[in-house]
Amino acid sequence: MELHQWTPLCADGSVLGLKYSFGFGTANTMAARLDDGSWMVVSPACRAPDSVLEHLAGQGGVSALVAPNAYHHLGQAAWRKRFPAAVSYAPEGAWARLAKQSPGIAYQGIGALAAKAGDRIALVEPAGQKAPDLVVRVRTADDAHLWFVGDLISNTVASDVAFLPLLVMRLFGGGPGYRFNPLPALVYLKDKVAWKADVRARLAAQPPSVVLPAHGKPVSHDAAAQSAAILA
Repeated sequence: MELHQWTPLCADGSVLGLKYSFGFGTANTMAARLDDGSWMVVSPACRAPDSVLEHLAGQGGVSALVAPNAYHHLGQAAWRKRFPAAVSYAPEGAWARLAKQSPGIAYQGIGALAAKAGDRIALVEPAGQKAPDLVVRVRTADDAHLWFVGDLISNTVASDVAFLPLLVMRLFGGGPGYRFNPLPALVYLKDKVAWKADVRARLAAQPPSVVLPAHGKPVSHDAAAQSAAILA
């Protein structure tokens, strides 16, 4: 994906991906069209040009802004300013940190969003977590399945991460390529085995055709098999 350019992730264009820069690296936003015609935006981009927000404004507007964990909140204020009727959502386990890091943003729980989003969209907190990092699953009208995964899985290239963070990641067994990330696991997981087993089971039950990590390139070739392999 190109920086600050929406990229369709499915044939009908109802799920989009966007790469943005947050200073010392890049991250991804996912937008999924809801049944009412508005958009749910997961990890809303910070420092994004107006054209990014206006693209969705011209196609039904944004009604839901999702912080998938306590760290992907940097774009919330700018998106709330452009879409004042939008509601911000986050897992309840992230609220304490979000209250300090994004003051002025009132978050609702993901249960409230699940009721709005309907059965095509699932906001999942896998087993084994001590701090929430959501997996967001979307089923399109033509029955394609797409996933957004947070910080525990990435598919970066060297240019996606500044030198010092990349060095630290490598010291902990991380780095570029499609992989499970051991450094974020220290933040999010209390039981790595349980988390991996839970996500593998969900991959088998509803295999995604595309996985969009919070960091790095989308995975669209054998996405379910590749994802299961890195979690073996």
